[in-house]
Amino acid sequence: MIAIDDANRTTLVSLAQRIAWWSVALALLGSAWLVDPFAEAAFDAPKRLCVLLGAALASIALCWCAQSIRWREWSLSSRWIAALAALALLCMIVAAVVSPHPELAWPSLRRLLLIALLVPIGASSMLDGAPGKRMLWVVLLACASTAVISLLQAIGIELPLHVAQIGGRFPTGALLGNEGYVALACAIMAAVCAAVAASAAPRRARIAAAALGVLAILAIVVNHQATSAAALLAALSVIVAVRWQARWLVTLLVATLLIAATTALVAPLRAVTWAKLPVGGIEGFQRLTTYRLGAWVAALDMVSARPLTGYGLGTFAAEAQTHRLAAELDLHERFVQPSGASFVYAHQEYLQLAAEAGIPALLFLLTAIVVLMLGLLRHCWPPDDPERLVLIAIISTGIIEALAWFPLQVPFTATVLLLACGRAWRMVASTAELS
Repeated sequence: MIAIDDANRTTLVSLAQRIAWWSVALALLGSAWLVDPFAEAAFDAPKRLCVLLGAALASIALCWCAQSIRWREWSLSSRWIAALAALALLCMIVAAVVSPHPELAWPSLRRLLLIALLVPIGASSMLDGAPGKRMLWVVLLACASTAVISLLQAIGIELPLHVAQIGGRFPTGALLGNEGYVALACAIMAAVCAAVAASAAPRRARIAAAALGVLAILAIVVNHQATSAAALLAALSVIVAVRWQARWLVTLLVATLLIAATTALVAPLRAVTWAKLPVGGIEGFQRLTTYRLGAWVAALDMVSARPLTGYGLGTFAAEAQTHRLAAELDLHERFVQPSGASFVYAHQEYLQLAAEAGIPALLFLLTAIVVLMLGLLRHCWPPDDPERLVLIAIISTGIIEALAWFPLQVPFTATVLLLACGRAWRMVASTAELS
């Protein structure tokens, strides 16, 4: 009788995991390919709906046969990560409670809670072994098709769709709607391909990865996306450091980011560093950053006004113009907002989180990311372990992309990054057993 029960349970678990796997795979492909010509947001609306439905269905399937959570078996690092993420979520709930725009904050919080389910989905056993490898190829298929469509548009072949792009400088947004989004996805693909090529993966997989990597780099170059190129270079540095155990590269990269951020945020340091660069003053920096400064100063002013709680998730668009104008009056400078529909984002995930949920939420999440990356960088795995290198590549790319873009606001890149974070957490949680 016990054997029969065990067999039935194994069958149910296998069925649930297959349903969850296909839900996530279709959500990934839908977030790259779906377009609704009749919707106001023809690109983002169907993609976001597809991701939310996929996350919900996969969660229901996995909960159907879920076992009790054995948190005592988690490694210490993974417990810290879970606690920090929970504290950040608590800050976001508080921000919604005290938000001056509850009609925006609460729906945004509900959407966040739904899409955040991708983290525990990625942390589940659904992606163990062969299913995880197949999911990676689904990601690469979505990225590669996006790159090919963008390159075809670059040579004059247009999509047979009567919809407008979401801003952008070039008509090469593929089915994502913006060439910047294409470059974000291609940077992730190129980093993943570099990780596979540098790993102990089979020879055929490494050759295929190298070819896809060239395709991704070509798409980034054609679309003139410096941020994605910088994110890719940073990810490559981390991959090289981990694969060939050159820790000084990671130290150098982190130190560079900290120095750049500190000198940019602290006014006295900014006056003797960034302000001295021969780029033509504020106007020159606005052109150099493709007019992101307006969004950044608005976010900083929002943080200054409500540093502990922010204005609530999803409220940046409602508050940005008021705070940008206030910053213009304070600084006696004219700031231009980002073009197209992207003016509703701060073009900097960290600043937008602080503006909408408060500085504590940002600090909790940043600390969780640092602990997660440190856990992956530990030497519990061989230097050429493919999964470890791929996860480091994806997360490193996302960390840098978030400095000047909003990869967590783009359905496809958000899905990839959240799944990768969940899978990375699972690896960190199991380090006690590996040790």
